[in-house]
Amino acid sequence: MAEKCEMIIGYLVPHRCENPSLGACVKCGRGFCDEHTNATKEGRVCLACQQGLDMPVALPIAAALFTPMDMDTFGRTSRYNDNDEDSGNMFSDLS
Repeated sequence: MAEKCEMIIGYLVPHRCENPSLGACVKCGRGFCDEHTNATKEGRVCLACQQGLDMPVALPIAAALFTPMDMDTFGRTSRYNDNDEDSGNMFSDLS
């Protein structure tokens, strides 16, 4: 088991969690601190495994709460921006 938590944290500057590892995830076997695991019937499971991720990175809690309707809204917004012919020049003349 690792001495430190193996979860990658930080949104602007990703880095490993500095907390000591208190146990291993029963699914992936990586060491995690109490903050990045939850108790289940099978044992302690890391947040990444709970979210179905292969890498030891937890999604923001807010993202885990997005509904299908939210995701559709985000998709429609990105399609609008991608299809906008002038989007590449949007900020070209800010004088």
